[in-house]
Amino acid sequence: MKEIQNTENQQNVFLERMSHEIRTPMNSIIGLTYLSKENIENPKQVLENLDKIERSARFLRSFIDDILNLSLLESGRVADNKEEILLPRFLEILTEQVKKQAEEKHIQFCMEMCGILEQKYYFDGEKLKEALENILQNAVKFTPAEGKINFIAELLQDGEESGTLRFEIRDTGIGMTQEFLAHAFDAFEQEEKGGTTLYGGTGIGLTISQNIINFMGGKIDAYSTKGSGTTIVITVVLDKVKEEVPLSQKEQKKSSEMEYNFAGKRVLLVEDNEINIEITRNILVHKNFEVDVVLNGKEGVEQFLKQAPGYYDVILMDIRMPVMDGLTAAKMIRESSRSDSKTVPIIAMTANVFEEDVKKSLEAGMNAHLNKPVNIRQMYALLHKIIFE
Repeated sequence: MKEIQNTENQQNVFLERMSHEIRTPMNSIIGLTYLSKENIENPKQVLENLDKIERSARFLRSFIDDILNLSLLESGRVADNKEEILLPRFLEILTEQVKKQAEEKHIQFCMEMCGILEQKYYFDGEKLKEALENILQNAVKFTPAEGKINFIAELLQDGEESGTLRFEIRDTGIGMTQEFLAHAFDAFEQEEKGGTTLYGGTGIGLTISQNIINFMGGKIDAYSTKGSGTTIVITVVLDKVKEEVPLSQKEQKKSSEMEYNFAGKRVLLVEDNEINIEITRNILVHKNFEVDVVLNGKEGVEQFLKQAPGYYDVILMDIRMPVMDGLTAAKMIRESSRSDSKTVPIIAMTANVFEEDVKKSLEAGMNAHLNKPVNIRQMYALLHKIIFE
């Protein structure tokens, strides 16, 4: 009976937090949209409101992504997407945004690599990046101005087939009591109960990090003193890539520095939602794409087949649509007798975000998978890579 009551209490806490974290930014978005309409003649006010709406929407997206990731990790419905990664470059990308955030708060951020040479490893970069990023961002959130954050990446053991890596994130922030430290990795646990307002946290970042590190076969430990700071230590074993291939200049160039221009390129947009059509078309036209739009998979197949080979440079395909879904449409295009049926790039652009959904898209013959809401810069970078590289 007591166990049932505890489970019900946990569920109530979960639903309460979910409701709060979703309704709060939604309230901002709805309220600021109303105020923007009321002040439409005041461009400065409208632009300020739009900036706030964007921040609220990004927080909402981040929170939903965290909940989905946590659910996948805890259920075991997650794949190990390993790839060859140059570790120093990985760490540079990882800390770039965190360093900016620290500087904005006047926090000293120091990164140190010990024993890590120009070595490539074979691991799931997205997952390890998320685990480390959650901890680094927590350090920034809970460290006051004039504080300090140290990020140390150390090669503990350099074996023939693998390397043992140790990542230490040490801050001079508010710290935790020893009593709370035992619950630091529990979902939605925060020692400062007003944390979502005061520090901008949701209480699941460390939980996700722990689940990721456990999934990778690693270990995560936390040490803290209230009022003095916190240290998080992660240890993982990563497989080595034996053959070293230097990165090309294209790979080294950061996508954020590129100015995209798709003049003369044509895209077939297969999407049934009117608002999504308008938004996506404008995003594409903004970078000089020529855009044709159809409303379902069946129309997408017909539109592709009636044009001359090579007419479309890329197809953006929604998955859930009436008449014919995107997976079926992609398969039909790939199985057609057209000379470009096997080579035309098809990109899924969908709210189906689980890794099993990505796998289904690739199995249907698609080249890549973009999640909605779409990261616009990421979308441009992917289109540029697929079309030009």
